[in-house]
Amino acid sequence: MLALPYGIADFPTLIKAGYEYVDRTAHIHDLESLGRHLLFVRPRRFGKSLWLSTLAAYYDLRTASEHEQLFGRLAIGREPTPEAHRYFVLRWDFSWISSLGSPEQIAAALDDYVNTALEGFLVDYADFLPPVERHTDAKITFLAVLGVIRRSGHPLYLLIDEYDNFANEVMTRDEAVYGDLVHGAGPFKALMKAVKAATQGEGLERLFVTGVSPVVMSDLSSGMNMLVDVYLRPELSALCGFKDAEIEGLLQRIQAATEPAPTWNVEPLRATIRDWYNGYSFSTRASERVYNPTMALSFLDHLQRYGETPRQLLDPNLAADQDKLRFVGRIVAGQQILLDVIQSDTPLEIPDLTSRFTLSEMLDLSAGDATLVGSYLFYFGMLTLSGETEARDLRLVPPNLVVRKLYAEQILGLLLPDAQGRRALHAPARVLMKRGEIQGFLRFVEEKIFAVLSNRDYLWMDEHGVKIAFHALLFDDISYLVLSEPELGRGFADLCLLRRFDRPSPALFDLLFEFKYVKPGELGLTGEALRQMGREELERLDGVEGRLAEAEVQLKRYREALRDRYGEKLRLRAYAVVALGFERLVAREVVG
Repeated sequence: MLALPYGIADFPTLIKAGYEYVDRTAHIHDLESLGRHLLFVRPRRFGKSLWLSTLAAYYDLRTASEHEQLFGRLAIGREPTPEAHRYFVLRWDFSWISSLGSPEQIAAALDDYVNTALEGFLVDYADFLPPVERHTDAKITFLAVLGVIRRSGHPLYLLIDEYDNFANEVMTRDEAVYGDLVHGAGPFKALMKAVKAATQGEGLERLFVTGVSPVVMSDLSSGMNMLVDVYLRPELSALCGFKDAEIEGLLQRIQAATEPAPTWNVEPLRATIRDWYNGYSFSTRASERVYNPTMALSFLDHLQRYGETPRQLLDPNLAADQDKLRFVGRIVAGQQILLDVIQSDTPLEIPDLTSRFTLSEMLDLSAGDATLVGSYLFYFGMLTLSGETEARDLRLVPPNLVVRKLYAEQILGLLLPDAQGRRALHAPARVLMKRGEIQGFLRFVEEKIFAVLSNRDYLWMDEHGVKIAFHALLFDDISYLVLSEPELGRGFADLCLLRRFDRPSPALFDLLFEFKYVKPGELGLTGEALRQMGREELERLDGVEGRLAEAEVQLKRYREALRDRYGEKLRLRAYAVVALGFERLVAREVVG
């Protein structure tokens, strides 16, 4: 078996124990050329902590004797820089800090953590530095540590991991507490001002900060305005993340190392990993997209151990990202973006990514401007770059099916906010998937969902509202590849559920839908009159019959395109669905 480093973020352990390592150390040259005080942001679980551990091992003066063992076979070992192993390295990981409680309680937790980290630092460098008295105020302790560092003859390299972790959690829960932490004389801002002061001849020579977004750093204002933003630089676009050829190589090596020979083939699994975990682009000049490394390694580890793909393709640890979507959903422009993303593959177009913006700016401007909300979603990995328009606006799209599932779950929570409603969904959805019987599912949507849709604003008031509902209600990553508006037969089908290629269930059908919408006024009938009519009677209404026929023509073309593409693998059922306002649904299966 290959030693895959899933969940390992300690570089020396990874190298010494012989784990697989995709070499990114050549980027150390890039970082040194970009400046001494750098800010690098990437979505959660994207390998940032491992990169900080790599930097720590490279610059730490204590690891000079291990340089050949750690780096000899890597790019930076073949071409080292003069900066190697000349620093004291201090690491702060702000994911340790609790986000719960009052501003005073969070400030105390911040002081306790920094003080503890400084004490550990002095223990690590006891051969070089004398002890320092601990103060309740961690800034005073930090100042004292800087004093002994200056007298030592070696500079300090400070690595701050997840700088915005606790602050982001506070932001999404309580904006007032967040403001108390980062504005004015707030404790987080005060600490960062001390860090900035330390870079001005006080012993702190290099600083590398990682996080998820620049929002918190922007709210700190002058606290850290000396940082160079390097997260959109094209030369660093693949610093964290796997390339397509690297994933293919790992699959081939796993296949070759497996005994007896596995029954799976590389190409179908490569397609599955690409659909679910690839698609991230962090620069308009990036040459290729990258995979989320943590999720890809989780998939590969499961494949290697059990000879099959994981049952669930969404990493449960990403559930925390739902909080960010709920937060965005409270913002007017955010609601529009969430709906647009799930209903089609039409990119969100914005003039440019905003590299620094505050929470208040996003809240104040978002009602009329999607740029800041789009930028926020980009930094959290909920949207990614997808080229430019002719007018040079940027296109943003969901990177992969993992993110689309998060969007679908957010919409599902709006449609069915209680657990009882979600449990009631299971039976009619499974009957549709297993037997191809759609009438029970239509009744569920009419009874449980239309009341929600009719009370929403105009964004839902067309066929897109029905499509969004079907997409969210039927999204099942255990069984299906769910595609919104896939290109088929010189057109775009509304919704397609294809059984997972890596583990297709013979008991389920592939499903294809085309949606149409008729306003009750076009039929000359009231909502009450529609509710009293039988479904066959509804189908015979002139305005409904025409829409069904139109959808059937489209479905036949899409169905043939799917058959040409997948052949005998398909067990396809295709449905034309017409919504009569948000009162009734009729559906006709296209057979033959």
